[in-house]
This record gives sequence, structure tokens and C-alpha cells, in this order.
Amino acid sequence: MTSNLIALAITVFAFAHIQTAQAEVAQGPQESAAQASPSGAKRFDMSERLLGLAIAPSSTGLDESIHERVAVSWRDLKPTLKSLETPFESLPNPLLNAMRTQVRWRTSSTSERSDPDLIKEYRAANGILYANDVDVEKLMLERRKIIAQNNSIGRGPNLDKLGTTIRLPGYIVPLTIDGGIVTEFLFVPVAGSCVHTPSPPPNQIIHVDYPEGVELTSIFDAFWIEGELSDERRVSDVTFYDGATNVESIYKLNARIVEAFTY
Repeated sequence: MTSNLIALAITVFAFAHIQTAQAEVAQGPQESAAQASPSGAKRFDMSERLLGLAIAPSSTGLDESIHERVAVSWRDLKPTLKSLETPFESLPNPLLNAMRTQVRWRTSSTSERSDPDLIKEYRAANGILYANDVDVEKLMLERRKIIAQNNSIGRGPNLDKLGTTIRLPGYIVPLTIDGGIVTEFLFVPVAGSCVHTPSPPPNQIIHVDYPEGVELTSIFDAFWIEGELSDERRVSDVTFYDGATNVESIYKLNARIVEAFTY
């Protein structure tokens, strides 16, 4: 009984956090009035929300239902990137910190390098690295290789999620619509994406087929989708009354369920 009450309290707190959070929409300041859809529903950035629901203890039926509803987050669709500190993460702490100072120095601006404290720290780092025969240039080269690798895969799919069934909250950007019924659409984490704001990265967009169709009254109304995730790189033509744009996506989902988002 106590564990159920604790779980319920966690859930209520998480839901309250969601309801008070506001999306970051590029078309204007984050004022509360600007975060309401034409239907009156609040808009959220789903890539940043709902993550907390997955951290409640899993000992109760209530928590199991939460995990069922939040099977994956938008962040999970991004590939895992290699840490930039990988080349020197095995160094003892004094040398690791000295390499961090090297990175800070090399990535700082000219004005920042005139800071006496930074200059002193940089010279001390050089001294300890030299005294311990650390090949700084080799480590920095390896770091640059990781940056290039991360840049290459950073917009790609998370291979671990392909072939899995996901349930995800987000917003519909209609592609095929007839009489207000949408059968093909792009699914995105932020309301208005690809229309009034820049498109998210391709791995934050899912191309969805849903022959059964779902009624759409506003692109600012949130939905749940459920189905098996696969990879399919494509460019879709998104057309609205005020213009058109080409949007790249790398995920495909044949939806089993599309339903209004509820808390």
C-alpha cells in the first residue's frame, strides 16, 4: 500500500512537471500565451519531457503501466556518441585535468587566452604533461577523429532501436490528408516543426503510415504513436498555406495505434 502511494505521488509530481513546462518554440518568446494551441491545449517539447516517468521504482503495477506508456524517448532515437575524452580518459586525474586544460585552451577565443588565470593554468598543464611524457598532439589528433566520427553518425539512426516496438509522444505534420483525416504524416517532438520552425535532425523525425487515419484539427495537438520502428531515409514535401519545404527523415513506422496524447 505504501509503495503504491509513493509511486502515485511520483507520478502526480511528474505529470505536474509536464503540465507546467513550456515548449521552446523558435517563432517567439516563451510566454505562456504563446504556448497554447488553437484548441487551447498546451504545447511541449516532447524531446525534453516525459523522461522522468521512466525513473520511478518498478515494483508496482502502476509503475509498469507508466513504463508501458513511455517505451522510448526522443533522445533514445539519437545514436550513442563517443566521448571526446576517450583518448585520455584512462590517464590519472592530474594528467586528465591537464588534458582538459589543453582542450579548453585550444577551443577558447583570443580574448579568453589573455586571462591571466587561464594562462597560468595552461602553463602548469603543459609542465605536468611534459614531465610525464604525455604525447599531447597524438591525443588531440585522436580527439579530432572522434569529433569527425560523431559528426558523421550524429544525424543517423540509433541502430539498437531498429526493429523494436516503440510508443512515443509527439506532433503530427500531415503529408496525406483528406477531409481532416490524416493517413500519412511526419511525427516530430516539437509542435510546429517543419512548418513554422526549422526542421529537427533527421533522427528526430519519423515518417508514419496509418491507413486507418486519424482526425487532425491542429498541428499543435499532441498524439501518441505505437508501432515497429525501421530505418528509411526519405525526403518529404511539406506544404502549407504560407510555403513549402523539403524535410529529411531516417525513421519509418507503420503505426498500430495513433491516439490523442493524455496525461
